[in-house]
Amino acid sequence: MFGWLKKSKSSTSANRGKLDFSTIDSNEKAIELYEKGELVKMYLMPIVFGGQDNSLNTLYAPKFALGLKERFDKKIEKELMNGKRLSYSGTPKYKGKSFIPSKLVITVSGDSDFRKTIAIW
Repeated sequence: MFGWLKKSKSSTSANRGKLDFSTIDSNEKAIELYEKGELVKMYLMPIVFGGQDNSLNTLYAPKFALGLKERFDKKIEKELMNGKRLSYSGTPKYKGKSFIPSKLVITVSGDSDFRKTIAIW
């Protein structure tokens, strides 16, 4: 099935500890998995917050990671709609030479402070 999935037949969030993207060591390999539907596109800075659809703002990750990030971003969006002034940053962390982040750390500061770490693999 998926070459990067160890000892499992699905890529659900329960299996994230079994994921291994160490062989995805180029952007071309990450895009290939995306084009096959094995990874999804995820933006460091959400488009709704002014992020751009470009390579500097784009990560590739399993679908569950996108779902976790979208839930967190919705929470931040509600804070913004309630008039809070916030600063948002996403920092990917990598293992070895992989182009797929092992985790994503999101930090929000300003009128409220939030920090979310999404473990990917």
